[in-house]
Amino acid sequence: MKQIITCFLATLVLAQIGAISLEESIGLARQNNRKLLMAKEDVLMADQTYNEVRGTLLPQLNLVGGYTLSKTYLPDSAKIPAMNFAAGLDTLATRNDYYLAGVVSGIYNGMLPSSPIDEGSIAAQLQFSQVLFLGGKMVNGIRAADRYRSIQRLQYQLADQDMVVTTTQLFYACLLADKLTVVQQEALDTARRHLNRMEAFNAEGQVSEFDLLRARLEVAKLEPQLLQAQNNYELALSAFQKQIGSPDAVPEGEFLLPPPFQLSLEEAEAQGLKNRLEIELADIATEVARIKWNAEKGNYLPNVFLQANASLYTAADEFAIEKDDFGTSYSIGIGVQLPLFTGLSNSSKRRNAEHAWRKARFQQNEYEDLIRLQITQDYQKLQHALENYRVQEENIRLAERSLLLAQVRYENQVGIQLEVFDAQTMLSAIKLQYFQSIYEVISANQNLQRSIGISL
Repeated sequence: MKQIITCFLATLVLAQIGAISLEESIGLARQNNRKLLMAKEDVLMADQTYNEVRGTLLPQLNLVGGYTLSKTYLPDSAKIPAMNFAAGLDTLATRNDYYLAGVVSGIYNGMLPSSPIDEGSIAAQLQFSQVLFLGGKMVNGIRAADRYRSIQRLQYQLADQDMVVTTTQLFYACLLADKLTVVQQEALDTARRHLNRMEAFNAEGQVSEFDLLRARLEVAKLEPQLLQAQNNYELALSAFQKQIGSPDAVPEGEFLLPPPFQLSLEEAEAQGLKNRLEIELADIATEVARIKWNAEKGNYLPNVFLQANASLYTAADEFAIEKDDFGTSYSIGIGVQLPLFTGLSNSSKRRNAEHAWRKARFQQNEYEDLIRLQITQDYQKLQHALENYRVQEENIRLAERSLLLAQVRYENQVGIQLEVFDAQTMLSAIKLQYFQSIYEVISANQNLQRSIGISL
């Protein structure tokens, strides 16, 4: 009954401090992890880049206009007095002469600038342009933008897989640190109980001072180890909480081995080369390099544009603009641009794009070799971790058997208390290695699954 109450209270405490399972941790990380969120934004940006490039194929229509009022004051040196040509006629001038002199005076004086000068103008233009042919560069640009969008989506999937692996490792690192802290605490409690017995036996003269000093040294050795274990747990917990974006979450779950890995090394390599996203990324990168090469070939072809515009404008010598001050203008034309000689720069760009495409092909083959090597290394690490776990499991069994025999010997007055303490200390040390071996198997299994492209 007492154990049931203890378990119930422990469950309540975990619920209050935010106990969380591995699946819940991964779900929170997908919502809160900043690296994953940034990768998601890259996907959305790539979508908009594709839409932007594709929009250049559609007609471009712009409205340009302006309304201007100006007032100009001329300097005195620029002001010319009005002229009256009739004043220069002699007495023999006829009426027609005076009429003509008045007309000339009016024309001359009308050409003289006045001050201030008021001017008003309105201009509006509707501009239309449409790409007809760019030597294939536009189509290749759209294809490249689409491939770039695919790259960003695959990068997001890679970031998601890396996040799952990291979250899982941090989750089990917290469980491991917690178990190691418990083992260190149990070892220290055992050492302190042994020290109390040694002090009591020494007071009665049943043990030597050497045995007493040894018990004290054992306590002194275990105390900083416990502090280090507690600090390691706090560090692991902080890293886990930062990873999932929850400052109150505490990992809770079973510290068990994963299901056995069934594939052979050859099968794992074949599956990895088939499923790894990096292979698909390298293939897309090679395709993008080929698209750029094709686009550079189009530099030798002409560029053809269709352009048209309609303009509305005014010209008035005063601020007030009347309806008869408006004029219109229309134009339409086809523009052609054909490079004849560019200083061999186009040839250099084309060759450079060709070399980049060849490099991408070599890089793709290199990725395949690196993936094979990574799968082999992760497969061997898992096998080594499993073998180490089997050894530690056997060591646990032997240490427990040794402790049982030491206790039986002590109870039958054949052995001494020191033998029991040594057996308990040995069991605690092996427990540390045992739990560490379980974590290594979990971590190695996760890395191998990641290497062969299994969706986590």
